[in-house]
Amino acid sequence: MYVDTVGDASKYQNKLSEVFDGVSVKVTPKADALFPIVSAASICAKVARDRCIQGWQFPEGDIKEDYGSGYPADPKTKQWLKDVVDPVFGFPQFVRFSWSTCVNILEKHACEVMWEDDEAEETDKKIVPITTFFAQKKNATNISVKHSKFFSERKLEQVCEL
Repeated sequence: MYVDTVGDASKYQNKLSEVFDGVSVKVTPKADALFPIVSAASICAKVARDRCIQGWQFPEGDIKEDYGSGYPADPKTKQWLKDVVDPVFGFPQFVRFSWSTCVNILEKHACEVMWEDDEAEETDKKIVPITTFFAQKKNATNISVKHSKFFSERKLEQVCEL
């Protein structure tokens, strides 16, 4: 198993090796540039994503559809985000609100909102490790994970073993 990571590769490699006993695990930054199989997987993921967003039907109604590549570094996408941001509701559901580009636009062009759980997040900000998306063998039946609507609609599931 090859994993492209940002952060401490050895930590992820050790954890994934524990979870997937008997599977050879290689975790490294820029894995897509080092291993052809990871490059291929990255291309497949991009093609699948591009197909998904191509011809997207906005349930919010009349939304300008010229959003560029859909990636936050794309100047056309950045401009689209600025054009469609609503001061109260933010962005259409098509947008990943968590991208820093989106957060910055919301901070500048939308009403400030303080949610009840924001205080808890501020005191306990943590990056969720990749291993939380894999069920541990010994507790695999006890794990309850809320799946994104995107994955549920496509009948995609997490794996416990390869």
